[in-house]
Amino acid sequence: MRAGLAAAVVVALVTGAHAEPWLEAIRSRGVLRVGVKVDAPPFGSLDVAGRPVGFEVDLARFFARVLFDDDHRAALVPVTTATRFDALQAGRVDLLMATVTATDERGRRLELSAPYFMAASLVLARKGSGVRGLSDLAARPVAVVRDSVQWQDVAELQPRALLRRVGSVEEGVGAVRRGWADAFVYDDVVLLSLTRDDPALEVVGAPLVPRAYVVAARPQDAGLIRWVNGWLARMRRDGSYDELWRRHFGPFEARLVGG
Repeated sequence: MRAGLAAAVVVALVTGAHAEPWLEAIRSRGVLRVGVKVDAPPFGSLDVAGRPVGFEVDLARFFARVLFDDDHRAALVPVTTATRFDALQAGRVDLLMATVTATDERGRRLELSAPYFMAASLVLARKGSGVRGLSDLAARPVAVVRDSVQWQDVAELQPRALLRRVGSVEEGVGAVRRGWADAFVYDDVVLLSLTRDDPALEVVGAPLVPRAYVVAARPQDAGLIRWVNGWLARMRRDGSYDELWRRHFGPFEARLVGG
């Protein structure tokens, strides 16, 4: 993005009768604080140098570049499925871009953006375990991340499964590796990414319950979400969204339900 365009956007926002409260707070702080995951590639993870990388990390940096003409002004705050909403409600982050699935309940207590990714769940199992999908998991231990939508989905779709609650994606994958669980159910592209280099594990079954990923903000920051929606729409129009999607999800495209 050209520096002139970024500057024009900011000037237009602050020279109205009253600047948006969210904009005043972010500009006075000098950074856009975004909660991202570092255990959910390709959405968010750490590279060999310990730096955050991934699709949602790139989105966060894009929005910082729009606001400040400097993508280093994105303060990336690591969160997990269990901690992300606490971080948002406590005001430690301005936005969550952390594989947040849109649900009616979340929409009632938070401001949610338009979708930026469509995800479904898949089943992770050890090769040779005989698990080919949820139908094989009656009376068998299944790991699910605490407070994730998969907890509810597995309970409804396979009520005979023995649910094992874990705190993170890493713990869920580890539970399968160690045999503490016969399967781990989580978002499709995360599992597909994690198993590319692990010959002992496989992703099985058909996609379960497709849902949209969205950016989340606190209820008082509706203006911030409207701004996010405007730029998401612009990214889709100018092709930059498709470029970003292919960069991170191209290898898994055949197994995904959509962008």
